[in-house]
Amino acid sequence: MGPLIELKNIQMIFENRSSLFAQKRRVQAIESVDMEIKEGQIYALVGESGCGKTTLGKIICGLLKPSEEGVYFNGKNVWRLRGKEFTDYRRSVQLVHQDSYAALNPARTIFQSLSAPLFRYKIAKNRNEAYEHLEELFEMVGLTPAEQFLYKYPHQLSGGQRQRILLARALSIKPKLIVADEPVSMVDVSLRISLLNLMLDMNEKFGISFVYITHDLATARYIAANGNIAVMYLGKIVEYGQLDNVLSKPRHPYLQALLSAVPIPNPKIARSMKPLPLKSLDMPDPTNPPSGCRFHPRCPYGEERCSREVPELAAVEEDRFVACHLVEKIPEWKWGQ
Repeated sequence: MGPLIELKNIQMIFENRSSLFAQKRRVQAIESVDMEIKEGQIYALVGESGCGKTTLGKIICGLLKPSEEGVYFNGKNVWRLRGKEFTDYRRSVQLVHQDSYAALNPARTIFQSLSAPLFRYKIAKNRNEAYEHLEELFEMVGLTPAEQFLYKYPHQLSGGQRQRILLARALSIKPKLIVADEPVSMVDVSLRISLLNLMLDMNEKFGISFVYITHDLATARYIAANGNIAVMYLGKIVEYGQLDNVLSKPRHPYLQALLSAVPIPNPKIARSMKPLPLKSLDMPDPTNPPSGCRFHPRCPYGEERCSREVPELAAVEEDRFVACHLVEKIPEWKWGQ
């Protein structure tokens, strides 16, 4: 079987101006991104804030149209689908927002918000059927009894409860893929593991694919242990592959720098770790990105060639891709080294 969602050379350019008479500013949020998302698999998309993760997630869901069309659903261009085929795509790909309060209408009860898609896709014919369907979903996501939550407003619920409701809303129309945009970043630490386990259960029981967007490598490692990881920097994917292989032996200097900044709970290992000194701690201006490799102004291994030539995302081993001119020269770096 082919991929469920395929991204080919995705480009996303935003244009804005600070005032009516100011010159337009171009921001290339996504540049030349390729990705395949297969049914039943989990993908982690990681990177610093502002690197384009959320923009890419919205492109996958069809909420943003890329500057160059290259999103395919079951082999067909999403932006050329019509009628039933486009409806099927909209139903099959759902988004769980990061801000659970902003994602729910404050003037509507939870039942009103969650029953609307059931009527839209004819999963329920009346209020009784909608209630029964949502009651079953709420039991699945750990919100019981359902009547305590369905007729409340979003402000009457906690962050963890709202996040579970968003997951229930995404599951309610039986999707094939859920894009989860930092779903645990605004939830108490004690609740994070339960939400991650809930998503893993949905993946195992129903074969739902997940694109898990985060800047937290620990949660990415937990949820996508048997899946793939893509590391983004300033709108480009710099390393991609099977998660355990990528995180145990990172090849790109940016990922090495990210991992070296993660605290180690074992004092002996922490003392023995060698820091990876970056040339600069500041991320470049996305409206005026560096020439060549976008990471070269901060890269500790950068050479003159890196400032001139853009590295391609190339295979360095089976199912492992890195965008770096110096990948063969960079010293091997291992977690806990």
